[in-house]
Formats: sequence, structure tokens, C-alpha cells
Amino acid sequence: MINKMNTNLKIHMFLPVIHVEDKEQAINQTRIALDNGADGIFLINHHISHSRLFEIFKEIRELFFNTWIGINCLDLEPIQVIRKMPKDVNGLWVDNAFINENLEYDEQEYANKVLKTIHNINWTGLYFGGVAFKYQKKVKDLIKTTEIACRYMDVITTSGEGTGIPPNVKKIEIMSQIVHKNKKKIAIASGISPKNINYYKMADIFMVATGISYDFYHLNPQLVRKLQYYLGDE
Repeated sequence: MINKMNTNLKIHMFLPVIHVEDKEQAINQTRIALDNGADGIFLINHHISHSRLFEIFKEIRELFFNTWIGINCLDLEPIQVIRKMPKDVNGLWVDNAFINENLEYDEQEYANKVLKTIHNINWTGLYFGGVAFKYQKKVKDLIKTTEIACRYMDVITTSGEGTGIPPNVKKIEIMSQIVHKNKKKIAIASGISPKNINYYKMADIFMVATGISYDFYHLNPQLVRKLQYYLGDE
């Protein structure tokens, strides 16, 4: 599914996650992220509606028109987001990609519908699907689940047990080997910080909030810069 607009991804991509409060806050946090070396951003709507998130996305897109911008809509399921979101979104992240380890590869009905919906609207961004992700149903067979996921998304996106908690290093090693064998990307979306980033460089994409922030809504410029520095050797 990775297409021409996305084939030039860096070896390591750093995407600060901005918990959107309002337009001014989102613009300011975007500027902090980009001024301190981030490769792009993700916008997420914990406390606002998806429609308001889309409006703010459009404002940010106008100001930072060449920036890689992804979204995560917590109040919509994947197919709903795909149908409603602006088409110039670079990445869609969903916490639950609905990969069912109890079914075989060709029995993943919802995941297949997601692919068909993406194809039908001709969207050219990257689909980040949550796999073995925090607050979702526990995965028993990590290898099988990851193998299945590689057929249905561009970026297999995983996390630790909760917000701000880093994942088990062995888990990332196992998933990374499978993902790279299938020529896909793996992202970590919890617990990464300048203090532990060197343990996780087998992953490709780092979506970070807690480890580089003053608080829920505000990035710490020094920590953004420090994390980018540790990833800047490629």
C-alpha cells in the first residue's frame, strides 16, 4: 500500500503527538515540534470533536503546507474516519485496527473493508493501525497477529501497556523482524523519551507525547530537540 508520495520516508521518523485543545494551541505546538527538528506531527482529539479536529487540521495545513501531518480521531472507527477526513491528511492512526488473531488472513472482514474504503476514495496517505496496542484486547499470538497486520496496513503501530509506558524491548524486536520481512514499517506510540530511545532503534517511526512534554497539551522544546538529536545520526 505504500505509494509514491511515501517512499522517501527516513530510516527513523519522529512524529510528536499533539493533543489538540484549540486552534492557537495546536498551531503553537506544531511550530515547536517543527522548529526543533521533528519530521512531522500527529494531531489527536481527546477532548474535541472529530469535526473540530478536521477544521484545525485545515488551518495547520494552510500554514505548514509542506509538513507531514497525521490525525487520530478517537471518536470514530477507522472506516468512518477515512470517509470523513480531509484527503490531504498524510497519515491516519487508529488505536484498534480490528485485526482478529482467531481468524485467518483472508477472514479479516473489517480490515479488508478498511482497505477497500481507502482504495475507493483514492487516498494516498499512510495507514497506521494499532496492533498489540494499549487498552485494546490482549494479543496472545504476537507473531501471527503481526503477520496478519502486515497485509492490511502500511505502518504496524504498537505501544506499551499504557500511556507513557514504554513497550517491552523483546516485543518490538519480534514485531520489527516480521514487519521488515514483509517490507512494512513499525511505529511505537507510547513511552518513548530521550532517555530510552536508543533501546528501540529497530523500530522505524516514533510517535511521542508524554516523553517530550511539559504537560498534556504542551511540548517541551528542549526534549523535542534532544530526542531528534538521538535519532539524527542516519
